[in-house]
Amino acid sequence: MKKFTIFLLAFSVLILGSCYKDLGTSAKDYKAINELTIAGIDEQYARDVDDSLTISPKLTGTLYSDTSKFNYAWEIDNKIISNALDLKVKIDLLPGNKISRFIVEDKETGVKKYVRFNLNISSSTAGNLIMVLSKSKGKAELSYLRLDKPASWAINYFESRYGHPLGTNPQRLGFLMAEASRVQCYPFVNGYGRVMVQTDDKLALIDKRTLDPDATPYLTGEAFTGVSSYPPPNTEGYKPEFFTEGISIWRSNAYGTGFQQLTEFELISGGALYFATLSPSVWTPSFYYNKKSVYGTNGYFSAYGYYDDMIPTANNNLFQHGYSLGYFIVFDKVYGRFAYSSYGTSYAIPTTDVKEFPGHDLVYGSATSQSGTSFAVLKTPGNDLRFLLLGKTGTKYSLAGEVSGGVATATSKFYNMKTSPYTFFTNGNKLYKYNILDIKSNSVPNENNAVLSLTSLGYGADAVITSMTVSRTENTLILGVSRYGNNTNGDGEENKGDVLVFNLDKVSLGLTLKNKYEGVSGIPVDVKIKYQTHWRDGKSNGGAAVLDNI
Repeated sequence: MKKFTIFLLAFSVLILGSCYKDLGTSAKDYKAINELTIAGIDEQYARDVDDSLTISPKLTGTLYSDTSKFNYAWEIDNKIISNALDLKVKIDLLPGNKISRFIVEDKETGVKKYVRFNLNISSSTAGNLIMVLSKSKGKAELSYLRLDKPASWAINYFESRYGHPLGTNPQRLGFLMAEASRVQCYPFVNGYGRVMVQTDDKLALIDKRTLDPDATPYLTGEAFTGVSSYPPPNTEGYKPEFFTEGISIWRSNAYGTGFQQLTEFELISGGALYFATLSPSVWTPSFYYNKKSVYGTNGYFSAYGYYDDMIPTANNNLFQHGYSLGYFIVFDKVYGRFAYSSYGTSYAIPTTDVKEFPGHDLVYGSATSQSGTSFAVLKTPGNDLRFLLLGKTGTKYSLAGEVSGGVATATSKFYNMKTSPYTFFTNGNKLYKYNILDIKSNSVPNENNAVLSLTSLGYGADAVITSMTVSRTENTLILGVSRYGNNTNGDGEENKGDVLVFNLDKVSLGLTLKNKYEGVSGIPVDVKIKYQTHWRDGKSNGGAAVLDNI
């Protein structure tokens, strides 16, 4: 038995030795591997959202460096974003540090080489922007353009960046300027204010610095109720229909501790008034909710309201930059009557002073450059418009004049100048200018008031003006234009929403086209300028330097 075991061991050694020799041991039996060296990639990159990132690596191999012999992949934050040798991308990722790598694979051998690097992405949205709320492919979307440096538009970015849509029915875009150093101001503001998007009769909350959705997705009625009490606050029927901010006290602190800020936030929701005063420092915020019409609990306020005065505060040694706000004018469309409100409570205006307008609806209103006068636009039961001048002395109101809206329609957008008695309004593919003092002489707006036609700018019959805004300096007028024709959902792969930026002469009210941005959104529902910080009329302390760059 022992001899047989020795025999097996010897036989195994012979077999293994034979196999080893079959593998080959001479130099010609080894194949050299192309060892790559990759240069031109830094360890760290820092970019803002929507900046471009370009990296051009250089490959050197011990046997060959022909770039066609390799496959490439650029991986950022665990996602392959490019398969080209040179990386040329626009940063469209959430802020933060992204662990990244460049991967090269030899097509012949399958051997891979990795170069790791970090990409630190910061927010690009903490400055001023032109923002567009639009309807794109049946959904609410946002686009924006940075104004702090040359930049490209971020087009319909919201759903692709955050993984969910804003909603389906975009309605209004707005901002709050007050900064939140008090927890009581949340969720109305956080960080450096707030972007609010009204869609599907809800107010979506967005961070003003980053444009990220807030941890609290919507502003609810409970936000206006303060500390819980018993019985529970009644916010039944809460459905945001209109909101606006009035900037009250906004001045440099005499002791160098920054700004004292106080703003008023007005919300019409479910036909009732909701109101908040917001202050980050000296004053305690206050809130009021579900304040019904003075004319009856069955009353219902129109989805528009406005301050009847916005008088700039004096530039004294504290450099005031706010406004002496008048009363907030609302219209009860059940009773057809105007009312004025203070801190959410509405007060009656006798019909002996301002008559009833049965079946009408308030669609626009504004303080004017004429002391003691405000401008209001009512929609009639027949869907026509009426222009009104309301006079005011203290709390006594009067109807100073009214006239048919003429060429203005229920879809018209308005802007009333702060510095002259003119209002701009849109209709179809035209922009009109009307002197509101002509209401007193019964002069009806007509085609002679047209100042601009899209046809003169090369547009076809499918183009209409859908939104309008004017900068706080009143040196810039911006129009949102839709080329979608009868398509009301913004369908199709091509974006047909344009933004036109005009220089506006405040004296002559002449317009000069400055920039034409084509295909930057879906159907523009609302176009606004997001100011990161408040400067009244766009001017710094003392009013010497204009800070806006649009």
